[in-house]
Amino acid sequence: MELVGQVGVGVFFVISGYIMSMTTNDKAGGTAHSRAFIVKRAVRIYPLYFFWTTVCVVLWELRMFNSAQHYSLGKMITSYLLIPYISFNGDVIDPILRQGWTLMYEIFFYISFAVLIFCGQHRKSGIYILTILFITLGMSSELMTSENAKSFFSFQISYLFIVGMFIFHHQEKILGLISSKMARGGLLTLFVILMLVIIFKYSELGDDAVYLPYLNAIVLFLYLFTAKKVSGPVLEIGNSSYSLYLTHTFFTTAYAMLIIRSGLSNLTLGLIGIVVFLAAVVFGEITYRLIEKRLIFKTAAVAHIPSNLKKS
Repeated sequence: MELVGQVGVGVFFVISGYIMSMTTNDKAGGTAHSRAFIVKRAVRIYPLYFFWTTVCVVLWELRMFNSAQHYSLGKMITSYLLIPYISFNGDVIDPILRQGWTLMYEIFFYISFAVLIFCGQHRKSGIYILTILFITLGMSSELMTSENAKSFFSFQISYLFIVGMFIFHHQEKILGLISSKMARGGLLTLFVILMLVIIFKYSELGDDAVYLPYLNAIVLFLYLFTAKKVSGPVLEIGNSSYSLYLTHTFFTTAYAMLIIRSGLSNLTLGLIGIVVFLAAVVFGEITYRLIEKRLIFKTAAVAHIPSNLKKS
C-alpha cells in the first residue's frame, strides 16, 4: 500500500509543478510577485496543516495516537514548520503528521520557485535552472554533514515538480501525441501494467525499482491530462483533496490496528477496507467544507495580499 501511495504522491507533485507554472506564466518577475506567490502558498499549506498536526499532538498526549513514540520539542517545532527532521529510525523524514514529509518538498519547491520569480526566470528557463539545482544538491548530498539534509536532498521525487513544469510549457506538443483513443488506451494499459508490477514484483527488481512509482505517476497524470471533461464528483474530490490527504491517516491507522488485532478473514477485512476508504473520502469532504475553506479565508484576510497581485 505504501508503494501505491507513492504513485498518488507523485501525481500530486506533478500537478503542483504544472499549476505553479500555469498560474505564474503571464506574471512579471520581481520582489512583489515573488512575495505574493510565497505568501499565497503559505496560506494554502500551513493553516490546515497546523490544525491537524495539533490534533495529532493532542491525541498523542492523551495516548490515543502513536502513543509508543517520543516527540521531543525539536521534533514538534520542526514538524510544525515543515523543516526536515530525521526520525528515531535515523533514516526517514518523519514529522508528527506523517504526510508532512511531502509538504516539506512542496515548501522547498515553493521557495525555489519564488526565487525564480524574483529573478524573472520562472518560465521555460526555470525548468533548466531547477534541474541543475536538484542534480547538484542530489550529487552533493553524500558530502553533507547533516543527516537531515543528506536524507532530504538525496530523494529524487522532487524532480516530479520539474516534470509538471515541463508538461505545462510543452503541453500542445504533448497533447498532440497522446490525445488519440489509441494513445490514451496505451497510457491506461501501461499504468495498469506498472501498477501490477509495483504491487506484485517490486521486491524482485532491485534498486532501480524505486523509480517505478514515479514513472507510473507521470503516466497517470498524462492519462488524466487528456480527459476532455471532469465529472462533478471527481472535481469535488479534487477540491477537498488536501483535507482528505491530511486526515486519511486517522482512518488508515485505525484500519491497520484492526488488521493486526482482530483476526478477521481477508474477505471481511477487504470489505471493511472499502468502508474505511469511503469514510475517509466523506470525512475529507466534510472537513474541507467546515474547516479548510474557513481557515484559508480567514488567514488570507489576515495576510493582506495586495489586490493587484491576488491573481498571481
